[in-house]
Amino acid sequence: MQTLCGTLLQAAAPAECRVTEEAIVRIGEDGKFAEVASGPAPRGAIGGAGCWILPGFIDAHLHLPHWDRRGIDGLGLFDFLEKIVWPAEARMADPDVAEQLAEAFVTGMIAHGTTAVAAFGSPFREATQRVFEVFERRGLRAIHGMMLNDTGCPSGLGQTADASLEDSRQLAARWHGAAGGRLQYAFSPRTPLMCSAAQMRGAAALAGMFGCHIQTHAAESLIGIERVRERFPEALDEIEVFAEMGLLTGRTLLGHGVHLNQHQRRQVAAAGTTVIHCPTANLFLQTGLMDYVAHRDSGVRVALGSGIGGGFDPFMPRVAVDALQTAKAVKVHGLPRGTSPVPSVAEAWWLLTRGAAEALGLGDRVGLIAPGMEADCLVVRPEPWIADLDPECRPSALLYSLRPDQIERVYIAGRHVGP
Repeated sequence: MQTLCGTLLQAAAPAECRVTEEAIVRIGEDGKFAEVASGPAPRGAIGGAGCWILPGFIDAHLHLPHWDRRGIDGLGLFDFLEKIVWPAEARMADPDVAEQLAEAFVTGMIAHGTTAVAAFGSPFREATQRVFEVFERRGLRAIHGMMLNDTGCPSGLGQTADASLEDSRQLAARWHGAAGGRLQYAFSPRTPLMCSAAQMRGAAALAGMFGCHIQTHAAESLIGIERVRERFPEALDEIEVFAEMGLLTGRTLLGHGVHLNQHQRRQVAAAGTTVIHCPTANLFLQTGLMDYVAHRDSGVRVALGSGIGGGFDPFMPRVAVDALQTAKAVKVHGLPRGTSPVPSVAEAWWLLTRGAAEALGLGDRVGLIAPGMEADCLVVRPEPWIADLDPECRPSALLYSLRPDQIERVYIAGRHVGP
């Protein structure tokens, strides 16, 4: 049994961020939290004075092949696709390259305190297999899948619908629920612009058969929305396309959702579909400012994603800060002026941890430090002045000032994985 001690912070609900000083957290041999108590630090405990214990961060939308292509500015979304995305994914045809990149990716996730991801892969079966093998060995919690695109992409980056779906089926049969449920498969049609109807319908059917997630992109840019309308003139909009193809489900993760209108938000909410808010990537690629408050007030489930590599920052607390700042900008500059309050710091912590776990269907496993939950957590040592603040100010100061170099230990399913 491992024992951690320090100040415990966790958000069990959007409006509830609890801080417990002198907390004692024990992790059992089964990789689950065995006890959460308070009192003097026992001898040999990990952490101690000045340390905080946090649930692990969850990144619900990023692209593993783009991990080492972050921060390349000056390109719009479709130029970024042509000049950065396609070449980055093409090199994954070499499984050895894919494996090396997966190693760097996992090291980076752990160094930034991310214990669970929903990550797109490349359009190559063997590369995806190698990535899962790295995830299994390194201990990362991941929802992952082979990228699906069979039209509108460069030669060599797409397969026929039948071939790509068969590869995905084999990967799902091998990896969905592997490593004690720590690994899950996601059928991953890129967008309706780059997937045939046969591929999208097939992905939906296979995801339903295996009980897998579906991850895709929706309403990311105005140009993309117009191109989908031109490609599917019989459909009302992009969300109708997803619904018609069987992709709008309670297991679906829609990346970005920047330009969803009120009708679409209600449709997404009714389907139980999750929208992944990627504020850093949206600003970086100048695709727009998502109105998080409007999504939330419409009943849409939301999680946060770094959007790597369109997003440049893998540190999820900073992504949460960007979400708060974006909400403030929408309220101040939007027309009509917003009247709903912007999300609180407590809600930001919730989106980073418990809220993301619930949105990804992992709420029975992670996101909360409580007996019986799987032990995904961090021990961090922030700047000491935070401890001198009034208790109600500390969660905010921690969110805005925490740095990756202040992470001392990362645990996933009770296993110390780094940094």
